[in-house]
Amino acid sequence: NSVAVESFCADDSGCQNVITLNFMADDWPSETSWQMLDEASGQILSEGELGSGTVEYSELVCISSSACQTLYVYDSYGDGMCCAGGEGYFQVLNSDGEIIVYNDGEFGNVAVESFCEGDNECQILANVDFDPASSESAYDAIVTIHTFSPDNDFIYSIDGGQSFQSSNMFEGLAAGTYEVMVENEAGTCSYSETIVIGICEFTDLDIIVTHPYSVLTTDGSISIVSLSGQASYLYSIDGGQNFETTGNFTNLPVGDYNIVVIDNINPCIYEFERLLIPSGVMAFEEQASITPIIRLFPNPTNNQLNIELTSPNTLNQELQFVLFDHLGRELDTGSISQENPRETIWLGGYVPGIYIVKCFGEGFEHNFKVIKI
Repeated sequence: NSVAVESFCADDSGCQNVITLNFMADDWPSETSWQMLDEASGQILSEGELGSGTVEYSELVCISSSACQTLYVYDSYGDGMCCAGGEGYFQVLNSDGEIIVYNDGEFGNVAVESFCEGDNECQILANVDFDPASSESAYDAIVTIHTFSPDNDFIYSIDGGQSFQSSNMFEGLAAGTYEVMVENEAGTCSYSETIVIGICEFTDLDIIVTHPYSVLTTDGSISIVSLSGQASYLYSIDGGQNFETTGNFTNLPVGDYNIVVIDNINPCIYEFERLLIPSGVMAFEEQASITPIIRLFPNPTNNQLNIELTSPNTLNQELQFVLFDHLGRELDTGSISQENPRETIWLGGYVPGIYIVKCFGEGFEHNFKVIKI
């Protein structure tokens, strides 16, 4: 990893001011390149690309005090500098160290920023983040407006200035189009941006699990399939620490997997949990009962778990039960019958988590998920 600082003067005779071009790289810095042009002459003031392993890059660029510039920042993969592959961004600071351009890195192939270092007019720099709605009828979207200024006298609006509030956060919103505005209290400076809040509704993914043969093997797999063929998803099974462009994960051992799917087109994140257990304890019931035969309660439980035949006369045999932890290790055994229709398992000595109770007899087998809290 590296941090680099360089200086560059396009024309020393016209170098009246120095601005700072600063990049905070994402996880794929070699995808990022840039070019800064003088708008009047078309002269290239700065250009380059971030090398592999770069964390932060800063460059000093000499410009004329009256010049205006346009900065083009490119991403060769087309997913910008944020946020599926890290949280990168770029900014430009004037000769006084004030931020005159800030881009949060959320763009596709290219971001374009135009600015004039010598402007004396007031300027509000802002960035708008929003969480999408969960459905068409839901009112759970959130808009947060971040300003980059030492001043704190701003007021905020999302209806084009019809109404303002002092808080920079708007909650309880539906999907739709919003006209964001920021003003100082004097009304002499303003910022505006139009945003479209979408919907993130889980309807497009299927998750297929193949359990390992035993706790000693790594032959399990998780396959996350886009039913619509959507190609903009990124997939993770470690809680979002690492993402892949394909949803096929193989050679997996027994364990808990936190699945995260990100949509690069829409700001949507889906999270699921899947448990891989030995194939000998493969299928379990989500509801801890089979009416009218077996009931497990309370579930979730702190300490005591009861296994009960709710209709003993429906079975003419003794049923065995085995308690497993989430790795498939046997912890306890017992049986229930018509004469003794209820047994109690004590879980007080076990750590909180997911456990599995396997109930079986001749021609009968069911596995139940139990949560210890």
